[in-house]
Amino acid sequence: MHSLCLKDASELAGLVRTRKVSPVEVTSAFLVQIDRVNPMLNALCVTNHEQALADARQAEKRVLDSEALPPLHGVPIVFKDTTETKGIETTFGSRVFVGNIPEKDAIIVERSRRAGAIILGKAQSPEFAHSGFTRNLVYGATPNPWDVSRTPGGSSGGSAVAVATAMTPIAEGADGGGSIRIPAACCGVFGLKPHPGRIPCGVMETYFENMLCLGPITWTVRDAALLMSVWSGPDDRDPLSLPETGDDYLAALDDRVAGKRVAYTRDMGLVVTPEVTAVIDSAVKTLESLGCHIDVVEVEHGQDAIDAFNPLWWGMMASLFGRYVETHRHEMTRRVLEQIDFGQRMSAVEYQEAQILRSRYYDYLAGIMEQYDYLVTPTLSITPPSVHSFSFGPEEIEGKQVDPQIGWFLTYPFNLTTHPAASVPVGFTDDGLPVGMQVVGKRFGEAAILSLCAQLENAAPWTSTRPGLAMLNASQLGSDAMEIGE
Repeated sequence: MHSLCLKDASELAGLVRTRKVSPVEVTSAFLVQIDRVNPMLNALCVTNHEQALADARQAEKRVLDSEALPPLHGVPIVFKDTTETKGIETTFGSRVFVGNIPEKDAIIVERSRRAGAIILGKAQSPEFAHSGFTRNLVYGATPNPWDVSRTPGGSSGGSAVAVATAMTPIAEGADGGGSIRIPAACCGVFGLKPHPGRIPCGVMETYFENMLCLGPITWTVRDAALLMSVWSGPDDRDPLSLPETGDDYLAALDDRVAGKRVAYTRDMGLVVTPEVTAVIDSAVKTLESLGCHIDVVEVEHGQDAIDAFNPLWWGMMASLFGRYVETHRHEMTRRVLEQIDFGQRMSAVEYQEAQILRSRYYDYLAGIMEQYDYLVTPTLSITPPSVHSFSFGPEEIEGKQVDPQIGWFLTYPFNLTTHPAASVPVGFTDDGLPVGMQVVGKRFGEAAILSLCAQLENAAPWTSTRPGLAMLNASQLGSDAMEIGE
């Protein structure tokens, strides 16, 4: 692997700005890494080789012309296949949209281009981002780079795998119930779900959906802060976008966390395996060593959260994609069809009743967050499940029955309540699988989350450890693992 691929975006931007490397050198290095590693892992469903190199040459000309350079100038990036990119195929992981070439960029893509980023390609997602697994009927499955028999999580699994294996330094994800944080935990990378509206969406046909957030998936916390500084801010195309708050996300990385009050809940009422608990317990001790005051508290996800989340998710799926069922049923994933069916059979009153339950859960969690600066939990209750599952997780954990759809991740409650939340890598199990800790902040508290995660990263750095597949090529791995991505 080229040494440039092991540098984060912040360092690469500095090297370009000081003319120590050129945008063409950087882009070429990552494209070679994609060609070498992506055939094993199927993380990128579309690669943008020719245009990326053309954009890099233009970026290099700007450097040579001594122009003032924007913050991501010459830095490669990957976008999720659910985010519109002008001139680059965007399928939403669905056969329904094969051949769809958007005529405009999403706001987040516009801002990235304006900041000088080079788009390398599009990352795998399950159909319509419907599940915590990254597998679809268009491109097949994406395996976990730490263990190809397991999933990288979803729905932003392709983005997380690409970052973990140095195919890109930074990537975009979308999170409606954990779709940034789940794959971040599975792949040992950092992922942040901001407060709704912090990063404008404005690409869905319903502008008023506020469980879905766009956010960064990165190798380092400072890269997430860099992306937040580029992506956040209001836009009239998204009526829920938030006004400028004056937060300096990069400066926040140096804020001290000593004296901060942290609530630690081990399970939120779910069944968490001992191997996950052991890693999280150790990370909480690290927070304590940084001067944080830790209280072990009982926080439930609760029946209200379950009964709120499912109908709201089903309603969104039905409203956005239900129109395609009549003509494309045979091309759609079974679980997607089920979710659409549930949503179509739901009444307007039932939908609003779900919003009432959501409000009750918000009151419950807000009462806890009033007392603390942060809430920390495991991101997932288990290590990554099998890659061969299409939509569902385990039906049983530690001998107890669980909901296979949402009973193995602790993320979706914070989509309901709108609190920003991140998954930060905090260690590995004995069999070498990464474990993520979820850090939940107060409303609008992304800068504070970045601060705590940066201090944790400095105290127990994970950025020196890459999955072995990042260093291999397809011929070294053999044919068995290759079949997973077919």
